[in-house]
Amino acid sequence: MNTTAAAPSDPRAAIGRARADLRVAASKAQLEGDPLGPVLDAFGASLGAMGEVLDHAEASRQPMDASARAEMTRQLVQACRADFVRQAGAQSRRLAVLSGLGAAVLLLGALGGGYLWGRSTETAEVREATGVIRAALSDGSTSARAWADAIRRNDLVGLLARCEGRTVWADAAGRRACAVPLWLDEAQPPMAPAGPRS
Repeated sequence: MNTTAAAPSDPRAAIGRARADLRVAASKAQLEGDPLGPVLDAFGASLGAMGEVLDHAEASRQPMDASARAEMTRQLVQACRADFVRQAGAQSRRLAVLSGLGAAVLLLGALGGGYLWGRSTETAEVREATGVIRAALSDGSTSARAWADAIRRNDLVGLLARCEGRTVWADAAGRRACAVPLWLDEAQPPMAPAGPRS
C-alpha cells in the first residue's frame, strides 16, 4: 500500500507533451495530405500561448503569508456561516409555518368534532323530551292545558335546582323524589313601593 500522495501534475509538462503530440500528428497529416494539418499546427501554437500565459501568471502571483491565508480562511468561514444562518432561518420559518398549520388543523378538527358531538347530544335530548311530552299529552287537551299551566306558573329549572339535601328521598325501589312547591296560581305582579306621594 503506497502511503505517499500523488504529486500534482505540472501543467507546463502536460502542455509540452500535448504540443509534441500535435507536432507529430501535424507532420503525419502533411505526409498523408490530410487537410487538417494546419488545424493541428494552430492547436499546437495555441497550447504554446497557454504555456506563456501560465508562466506569466506564475511570475505575477504574489506569495501568501500566514496572515493573508488566515484572513482568506476567516472570510470563507464567515461567508459559509452567513449562508448557514440564512438556510437555518428559512428552515425554522418553514417549520414554524408547518407547525402553525398543523395546530390550526387540529384545533379546527377539535372544534368541529365538539360541535358535532354537542349537536348530536342536543338532538338526542330534544328527541327524548319530545317523546316524554307526547306521552304526557296523550290524554288530550285537558292534559295539555294542565301541563301548560304548570310550566307557565313554575320555574321548573329553578325548582329542580333546589332538589338537594333533605328535600330529596328515595322509595324502596331506589327511585328518587324531590319535595318542591308546585305553584297552582299565577305569581302576583310586584307591588309598587308605598311611600309619600307628592
